[in-house]
Parts: sequence; structure tokens; C-alpha cells
Amino acid sequence: MLKAYIDDSRMNQPPLYSLGGWVASTETWAPFSDAWRDILWMKPRIEYFKLDEAVNFNGEFQGMSEESRNEKLRLLVGLIEEFDLLGVVSLIPHNIFYPLFGRHPQREVRNPYVLSFFGIIARVAGYMHQAGIEDKVEFVFDYQPTSMNQVLEGWELFKRNAPPKFRRFLTEHPPNFLDDKQFVALQAADLHAGWARIRNELLTGTDPEPIWGKDKGSKIRS
Repeated sequence: MLKAYIDDSRMNQPPLYSLGGWVASTETWAPFSDAWRDILWMKPRIEYFKLDEAVNFNGEFQGMSEESRNEKLRLLVGLIEEFDLLGVVSLIPHNIFYPLFGRHPQREVRNPYVLSFFGIIARVAGYMHQAGIEDKVEFVFDYQPTSMNQVLEGWELFKRNAPPKFRRFLTEHPPNFLDDKQFVALQAADLHAGWARIRNELLTGTDPEPIWGKDKGSKIRS
């Protein structure tokens, strides 16, 4: 069994709707989460990680030096690399989504989270089919009070309409929604979704150097 942890970054805020995270075996996530928490609690200690707070020096990163922030990011990214997590991300430009769906009479169609949610599940299933992986995937998303019911209502229809070659990777039960402050694997997902958004919001042809430096993360699969 595999497990995917997925979070959004500024969903419903133009210019990009970003949803991303990591896939790994269920056995991987417990030691990964313990190691992630150890890094959070290293001095200067933080209780949880959000990339936006790290970038803007607010929240848990309020008052932290740039050097300390960068070192904590280097350690966290190095951990993702060490555990060989597989990254997945969905990026939908607002200027494409809104003309097509922004005025649709159905609320769930107007919500970019719904398209991102089912799109990223389909993408993971498609990758597994192409890679010849036989395991099922259990999906865990960050808690979404405004969108959760919409996607859960569509889960059975999504499964019924999925091609059999993809449906076999889906669990019988729908995805879970958990609090990213309590489940640190979702914090790692926030890092991936957030950095993908930041990179792709910039002008084409630019590639900003990561906060954690170019020496970390080069071997991450995504």
C-alpha cells in the first residue's frame, strides 16, 4: 500500500492554483514524520511548517534569522531527498480556468480545488500504471472546510467513470482530510505545492534559486 499526502498553496488565489504533495509506502511515513518533527524542534524551534511563513518571516518564522531559516529548510528538503519521496503537483492557471469554468452555474465546477483534487489523483494513478506499480494508493489531503464536501460527493462518480486500468489503484474508501498542523507529512506537501507555485508564477525562463540552496533537492523525484 502507498500513501499520498497532498496540500494546496493559495488555492483560489490567482494567478495559479497549486495542489501538490508526496507519495511513498505506508512504512516510510512514520519514520519520515518522526525525523521531520525532530528538525522542526531543533533550535530555533517551530511547532509546524508552512512555506509562506518561511518565505515571509511570519507565523512560526517570526523573528528568525535568515541563516537559521535557510538551514531549517535545507534539513527538511534533505529529508525528502533521503526518504526518496515521489513528488506530484497540479498547477492550473487562473487565466485558463476562469474563462472556461468561472461562471458555470454549478458551484463545484466553479471551484478550482475540485478539478485539482480529482486531477492529481488521476495523475498519480496514471503514473503508477505507466511505471508498472501494482499497489493501491491511499490519499490524505489537508482539511478543506469549504471544499471537502464537494469532492467527497463526487468520489463515487469519479471512481465509476475512471478507466479500469486507473480504478484499480484507488481504495474503496474516499480520501481522508486531516489537519496539517498535526500531521507533518502534510507540511512536506505544503512545501512542494508552495515552491511549485512560486517557481511557476515567475516569468518564463527564470528559475529562482531555492531558499535551501542548489546543493539540496537535486535528486528529488517529481
